[in-house]
Amino acid sequence: MTTYGSPLETGQERPGERAVKLGRYEIVRELGKGAMGVVYLAKDPLIGRLVALKTIRAARGDDDETREFQQRFIREAQAAGILNHPAIVTVHDIGQDEPSGTNFISMEYVEGQNLKEILAQGRPLSFDEIGDIAAQVAEALDFAHSKGIVHRDVKPANIIVLEGNRAKITDFGIAKIASGGNLTTTGQFLGTPNYMAPEQIRGAPVDGRTDIFSLGICLYECLTRRKPFGGESLTSISYKIVHEPFPPLHEINPQIPDGYGEVVALCLAKDPAKRYQRGRDLAIALRQVIRGERPAKREPMLEEQTIVTRDHDKLPTIEMPFPEAAAGAIHSNPHSTMSAAAVAGGGAAAAVMPQPAARPVSLPRPKPGEVVRKTLDSVRAMPLWKTTIPSAVFFSLIGFAIVALVIMVASIRSRAASIPIVDTAAEARAAKARQLRNQANDLLHDGNVAEATKKFEELGKLAPKSPYVLGVNTKLTELRRQSESKQQQLVQAKQFFDQGMVLFNNKQYADAVKAFDESFHLNPNSDEAANYLKLAQQEDERVRTEQAHANPQLKSVAKPTVTPTTTRGGQTRRATSGTGLASITTTFAGQVNDGYIMVRIGGDVVAHENLWQETGRFLLRRRVPRDVNVSKEITPKSADVEIWVVIPSMSIQEHHTIRANFAPGTAHHLIVSFDPQNKTFAYQMN
Repeated sequence: MTTYGSPLETGQERPGERAVKLGRYEIVRELGKGAMGVVYLAKDPLIGRLVALKTIRAARGDDDETREFQQRFIREAQAAGILNHPAIVTVHDIGQDEPSGTNFISMEYVEGQNLKEILAQGRPLSFDEIGDIAAQVAEALDFAHSKGIVHRDVKPANIIVLEGNRAKITDFGIAKIASGGNLTTTGQFLGTPNYMAPEQIRGAPVDGRTDIFSLGICLYECLTRRKPFGGESLTSISYKIVHEPFPPLHEINPQIPDGYGEVVALCLAKDPAKRYQRGRDLAIALRQVIRGERPAKREPMLEEQTIVTRDHDKLPTIEMPFPEAAAGAIHSNPHSTMSAAAVAGGGAAAAVMPQPAARPVSLPRPKPGEVVRKTLDSVRAMPLWKTTIPSAVFFSLIGFAIVALVIMVASIRSRAASIPIVDTAAEARAAKARQLRNQANDLLHDGNVAEATKKFEELGKLAPKSPYVLGVNTKLTELRRQSESKQQQLVQAKQFFDQGMVLFNNKQYADAVKAFDESFHLNPNSDEAANYLKLAQQEDERVRTEQAHANPQLKSVAKPTVTPTTTRGGQTRRATSGTGLASITTTFAGQVNDGYIMVRIGGDVVAHENLWQETGRFLLRRRVPRDVNVSKEITPKSADVEIWVVIPSMSIQEHHTIRANFAPGTAHHLIVSFDPQNKTFAYQMN
């Protein structure tokens, strides 16, 4: 590493000296210091990209602790380098400065504050903003867990909040790759004590549910501005995390929405099996709370019901012994049978005859041959048996018997269930169709439109006339069209960005601003375009200022003269003949008792206001609609005006975009009207 004393610390270059470098990167300024080393803002000269360089202090000895520290540093890059998610700080490169032997990681440079700084400053965050930040981090952790990576140090200092309430999580420095080794020694644990899960403190194996516990502590702290497990020592804090419950949210602040209590309780369960099992489940629950809904509860596993027979349901049969007086009568007819039973109803006990008066009776069981023989003898002894039956009567009886037999057989066959003929080919096609449908739905749920399309095309061949398949294929065609259009926009955005970099490097800052603005308009998720747009605007403003100081005549030209002009709507708008800032006033017209409005122009948030306010005190406190009318000056530009209106009680999440040109010195008025009856919005921009 090449240093020149104070320039490395301040990020300023002395006249006549070459730029301070770390590896191939040119140091711009110092961003901060940590336990591992210094974090710098630097520029990659190969592609002209601003990056953040995280360094590790040069080893002063060859002890085990220093080697493990360096291994952990390298592991941070290996772990975070495979993560590519909008809410995770991207790692670009890892290297070592040859002269000094300093290891460094090149990562995405983002401008914002971490949650620890926000909480320390007392910056107000609405409950919806807190839930949205936690949901974004939960989705990022879910993505990391799917790659086999556990963060193990989720805390407010590692959660960065950008403009527009966008969150990014950083510092996977002690993340564990599932297939990798464990660099820690026996009995050593990594992490921050206040945000550890019980299994971390006990030294037990950790997984994604450990990060969910730590994120639950962060969520609790943001909602209440205090930690759930406080203490004066590490021992006290660790004991509370493992053994004691946390104070309920409503005991600290009764205004916290009810749903957050259920979410925090599941996150901070001592047993990992009782927490949210995936970060995605936690994100879904938080977004339900933001919409004013109760978070979905985890359904317990079904158990087999045990059938219990109650005493009064038992129907015992009681033997009734024969009285002595009846013994002779019974024995006088050996072929007669007799039985008696009593049922205890309503749970009452049945009366039983006294046992002394009872004598067991044993009846001989006749043989079947004797029963048949005696029955035939009795029939032959009947007088009717010897009577002659006329032939006509005899054959008539036989005919009736045959007809009755036929009717009886036909009736039995009609009642019998017919055995259907199984079409094995049709059954196989149906099973294949079900399998393809399930696979396609799973792929579609995971966002894999291309593979899902292939499955639905196969399904369409099996069921070409299915309305369901035809409808899904129509939707997939539209999704593919949107995806192709999005890809084309990204390509165009990259072209504008590359053009802007060439202009920026040639110090043509005004033209670079236009190129970066077009790139950011086509791809608002590009942090690079946003950063360079802001940097180009600053450089352009600096150049203009220097020119104004060098040429006094430009100062007088730079002073704008304001003249009123009339728009097509008949309203008056200020216009100036010189250069200067533009301004916009945002007004919301609608009677609602919750929610907020946010307006962003390019990368600048010009309004973020609640639509309600509280009146009264104590029991008389209530929410009433609030008139929103805020103004802000902005840098002249041609950009999209993005408007978000969120009203949880009505399950409304409105997003609208207006393209506008903000010329220097002009004043604009944005009016957003809301009809609560029809739940419709109207937008007016002048």
